Amino acid sequence: MPGVSSILLELAGAAGRLGGQAADILKCRLELMALELREDKIRIVQVLILAFLGTALLLLGLLLLVAAGIYALPADWRLFGLVLAALATLAGGWAALCALRRRLGARPGVFAQSMAELEKDRQCF
Repeated sequence: MPGVSSILLELAGAAGRLGGQAADILKCRLELMALELREDKIRIVQVLILAFLGTALLLLGLLLLVAAGIYALPADWRLFGLVLAALATLAGGWAALCALRRRLGARPGVFAQSMAELEKDRQCF
């Protein structure tokens, strides 16, 4: 019987060590997820600030440029100038939104690294 109890003690010790290692791995993965969340939050705020500021300034500059261009046209051509300016700004806005969609879609999803690491851990166990 002493052999059985020592085997059980060794098994319990091994299970404890394995549980400790699993807890350490989980802690590392959670820290990685928290770091990625902070980085993504900072990136999102930066992108939003730059997008709003850039949009506002571009719209103001475009408005002034179009107004000056239409004012410079002869009176008979002003309506044609307005239509042309409207079409050009609509095309530019559409192109900008398509570029933004492409840029946002090109980046991997949130917690992509954490999910890859958790998948590696799952395959190891």
